[in-house]
Amino acid sequence: MSVQREKLWKIKKLSGEVLGKAGSNNYQQKLVFDLLNAVKANDQNEFLWILLRAINAHSKDNPNAKKLASALMEVFPSSEAEFEKVAYSVILGIMAGGGG
Repeated sequence: MSVQREKLWKIKKLSGEVLGKAGSNNYQQKLVFDLLNAVKANDQNEFLWILLRAINAHSKDNPNAKKLASALMEVFPSSEAEFEKVAYSVILGIMAGGGG
């Protein structure tokens, strides 16, 4: 299953809106670092665990959190190549800080 480009943009946008401004700068750096380590190890379960834990901890009142979780559940599990596309979309969204 190939993840559509529009779906990747949606995941990137929602990741930024949900987690782009969550917590301190140090928290966001650690979150991105942990997610990158999961990508490097090609560990989709660990990536999702870290991401869903962050969404739960920092975005309970954000209406886009549920949309992000739903979008992620549509694309996981994925092939290794598709996992990297989705994961980097999430990470770039977080690093963009909700700006795009």
